[in-house]
Amino acid sequence: MSDDKDAQVQHLMGHLSAYAEKLDTALAALPIPIRLPQGRQGLIADFLPAVIRVYSIMQEQPIPDDQQADAAAALLGWITAAELTVVFAKGGMLHHADAALLSVMYGEGALDDLMEWLIDPEGSERPQD
Repeated sequence: MSDDKDAQVQHLMGHLSAYAEKLDTALAALPIPIRLPQGRQGLIADFLPAVIRVYSIMQEQPIPDDQQADAAAALLGWITAAELTVVFAKGGMLHHADAALLSVMYGEGALDDLMEWLIDPEGSERPQD
């Protein structure tokens, strides 16, 4: 792998790692808390199967439909970004890296919306300026 591609993969992995930490925090705050594995083999090897499993059971959480959608979007964003990062690292093209980064950005937006609801489910706090 070229140095440039190595740097791009590392950049993507940094985004995935930060996203995974936020995802783990949000999942732990759900009405039925969920914890993701804490890195033994590596970010993708540890988290990817666990995040896919969480996605498959998320509908069991007693949360409103809008928050179900936010959770699904956040989980799918991480899954998609992780899978595209692997594709890119194993010989994929630049659009795979770009799509991975875009998946992180959209997924983190949904995750932020979910976290806002988890912090204030009644919507009683004044928005921050």
